[in-house]
Amino acid sequence: MATPTAEESLNYLYSLIPKGIKLGLKNISTVLSELGDPQQKTPSIHIAGTNGKGSTAAFCESILRNAGYRVGLYTSPHLIHFSERIQVNRVPLPESEMVSLITRVKNVVENLKIPITFFEFGTAMAFLHFAEQETNINVIEVGMGGRLDATSLCKGDITIITSIAKDHTRYLGDKLEEIAFEKASVIKEGGTVFAIKGSKKVHEVIKKISDQKSANTQFLGEHFNVEKATEKTPPLFITFRNQNICLKDLELSLIGGFQASNAALALSACLHHAHKTGKEVDQQSIRKGLKNTSWGGRMEVISLRPTILLDIAHNPAAVKEMAKFAQKLFSYTKLIVIFGVMKDKQSDEILKKLTSFADHFILVRPNQERSENPIRLKEILRKYNASCEVIESIPKAIRKAKQTALPDDMVCVTGSIFTVGEAKQYLENESDFKTNLSPSTGLHLNG
Repeated sequence: MATPTAEESLNYLYSLIPKGIKLGLKNISTVLSELGDPQQKTPSIHIAGTNGKGSTAAFCESILRNAGYRVGLYTSPHLIHFSERIQVNRVPLPESEMVSLITRVKNVVENLKIPITFFEFGTAMAFLHFAEQETNINVIEVGMGGRLDATSLCKGDITIITSIAKDHTRYLGDKLEEIAFEKASVIKEGGTVFAIKGSKKVHEVIKKISDQKSANTQFLGEHFNVEKATEKTPPLFITFRNQNICLKDLELSLIGGFQASNAALALSACLHHAHKTGKEVDQQSIRKGLKNTSWGGRMEVISLRPTILLDIAHNPAAVKEMAKFAQKLFSYTKLIVIFGVMKDKQSDEILKKLTSFADHFILVRPNQERSENPIRLKEILRKYNASCEVIESIPKAIRKAKQTALPDDMVCVTGSIFTVGEAKQYLENESDFKTNLSPSTGLHLNG
């Protein structure tokens, strides 16, 4: 039988998407067992939460890699290509490996006649790849929720819980304490959890589950602390403290004051893992790791004059943070927002928050089955008397925004990761847009 091409393999994988989201561990457990339980081969840092999971994972990976670890990184969704989801030492899954893994997992699934979702399939591929690549540690981002998420089968006793907000309410509940329960349920028996306290109810849920599992709970602001230096211009410098260490003037490459908390969570988890294993994470590795962390599509400036900012803000809490820091960091005359989102998101509340930020909206439809109709988004904006137009194609929307915007204006592409991913791919392929930017140079910044 001929080896399938990369395109054929990905077509098969993407054909699983219509099966939707199925929370539960029975099917993925059976598949992983047949593959030799690769998820048990390597310890993991497991990251749950609503916002900041990806950035926190990137900080963890960078610190550990710079300390000499061989690090597996599993995140989702991807911005441009599936291979981004599964990385070893920040090298995306090579095409030949991807084809091989898809073929092997497919054979198991078909032989066992087990229905499996797209996310479960990808998770099985990641665990298998990391085991075969003999990683020292894996950084694993939860897909959705946590309690019944396929990633919860990973080995390891370190958990990070980032900020918790309302998202995926159809699956996780529409009360913060219900969502917190799903997220905090990834805490391992006898493990250690590093968490943002959040509201009183969220804090209580995390603490209760930790106590039930005899886990050691470390809360930001209680057991370890982070302080931000001036936020007027990137890069952001922070001071990190816990009971054993004080590190001053740590430089973060990722833009946005909220990254201070994500960096503190990541650093705490890495230091704890190093202490447990006896393999040092020295100060030089920490400084280099934080300074060189990259995570596309998060407050990412991709072009200048006009400034084009990409940020995945797909729930109200993320939009609030994005708008707050964009207004604080950037100086611009007029702001055009290119916005596209999935149907299951809180579009009304998101757009309401964006109306105080944007001068004009261009509403788009990402190339996904679950994409919200931009005509419906226009109806929502009509309630707020917002200036808006519909241009379904993201490349056409970007071209229109660039033609309309003056050099001192800003274009912000936001909403779904699929919106930002399509925009990033288009912009990076357009020679007119290619610019070499660092977070600290060339920006129209306040202050």
